[in-house]
Amino acid sequence: MKTTLIRKSLATAVATALIATFSVATTQFAAAADTPTCNTVGTNQICTGTDDLGAKYEIRMPSKFNGTLMLWSHGIRYAVPLPAIPVVNPVATAVNMAAEVAPSEAVANALLAQGYALAGSGFNRQGWNAEDAVISNIQVINTAKTQFPKIKKVTAWGVSMGGFITQSLQEQFPAMIDAAAPLCTATNTPLAEFKYAGDFLFGIKTFFDPTIMGSGYAAGQAGYMQMIGDIQKVLTVFGSISAAITANPVAPAWPASSTAPAALQAIPVRSALLLVGLMAGIPTQSNSFDASSGPAGPLETSFGLAISPALAVLENGVQGAMLAIVGTYGEELKMGGRFYDNSKTNWATQISQDDLDSYNAALSGTSAITAMIGYLTVAGQRVTADAIAKARFESQYVQTGQVNVPTVAMTGMADPIVPPGNTQWLIDKAGKNNKKLVVLWNKTPETYTEFNGQSPVSKSPATPTNGTGHCNFTLDQLLLVAKIANSAAKSGKLPSDKSINSMVAKVNTWDTTLVLDRDLAATPLKYNQ
Repeated sequence: MKTTLIRKSLATAVATALIATFSVATTQFAAAADTPTCNTVGTNQICTGTDDLGAKYEIRMPSKFNGTLMLWSHGIRYAVPLPAIPVVNPVATAVNMAAEVAPSEAVANALLAQGYALAGSGFNRQGWNAEDAVISNIQVINTAKTQFPKIKKVTAWGVSMGGFITQSLQEQFPAMIDAAAPLCTATNTPLAEFKYAGDFLFGIKTFFDPTIMGSGYAAGQAGYMQMIGDIQKVLTVFGSISAAITANPVAPAWPASSTAPAALQAIPVRSALLLVGLMAGIPTQSNSFDASSGPAGPLETSFGLAISPALAVLENGVQGAMLAIVGTYGEELKMGGRFYDNSKTNWATQISQDDLDSYNAALSGTSAITAMIGYLTVAGQRVTADAIAKARFESQYVQTGQVNVPTVAMTGMADPIVPPGNTQWLIDKAGKNNKKLVVLWNKTPETYTEFNGQSPVSKSPATPTNGTGHCNFTLDQLLLVAKIANSAAKSGKLPSDKSINSMVAKVNTWDTTLVLDRDLAATPLKYNQ
């Protein structure tokens, strides 16, 4: 797989200069950036502009500046507009090209009040666009330093795809930044994320509705409608499974859209759903379901062991399926065809023996597991990618995992979009005791599922459980990461583990738990194994 960062037209001219000296790098990239328009808003100076790739950027400079610029990289945004869709997109959304300087305005205001300057790009294209984003980040840094020569240190941080961008920036251009903070990061290669989502959708399609496309969308309006149709079909499947488990949690029926044989449908649908989740890597804890609690009564033990994990996959799967459908559709538009390929995937090897043992009862036993994997292998409509589109997708930047500057990462233990295995890959590459890398794990509570009688209560996404949800961090957790990273940018090294643990203890509450545990390990994504 080819490892490239910037377009070939820039690569030769830039690479040697950037490696040689920071000043040459600054000249190389700053020359193409425009002169920003600056205005005073309150006590801050806000500068905006457009870089040479066409990306909007923004820089915020407080009146009392402490010398450090924080460069933010936002996560993946869908590359196509979406209509109002129940559950997944309640309000119609256009493609968002706006610059972003922090995870939220609350974080931005807190950091500005502490004297930090902020900057960020909107990037020139949405969807997966890490390579151009790195170029835009370099231009934003150089523009900010030209406009504000008092900038002495730069901390780069970002979320999800923005974490990938941050890690890529410090791997390739460490002279540009002094510290990094990739949050709930995607790592290694975009193939890992899209395989994760694509495998999950493939399992849903095979077991529950073979009319779902999942990939290979047509050109133009026809393809867009196919994509919208897939969202509707997946939501219908999930709604049917949810209703079936509510009606009969022990032996819920399969959706009417399934074409699986009667013998397979004799297995509870929750077992098939859980198998698909384990095969792809979907977390078995979610916002509402802790995979351990049960209601008082006959389901007290069996609910946590056999039912809760499937309900967690169902709740998490909405986000995983959206990435698979909308994300894949957007990438196919850019790549010129189908890039997801499972023609040679061995589904049986994608479920670990530990999972098979731990969830044996939830999967309805060894015979049921064998039957379900066999059906997935034989009946699944295998997908073969378009060779050119696949080559284009695989030519995108592949990370090395090298840690060149002090780096603090933070990730949720049950993130349904970027599972903690992404961060584990970075730990494995860097070494778990690497003094330049510290990882804060955002852990779920021991128990948190609530019940109304025998029925579980689904929590609102507006009140996410700690450690679940996509990049679900509190204001205090985000400011803690900023504090650690900025301290490292100034001193050139991370605080000691003891000092970080002391800082972590001050932000932890009864329902939010960060831990620094160098012995904790998550399962890497399937593609990264």
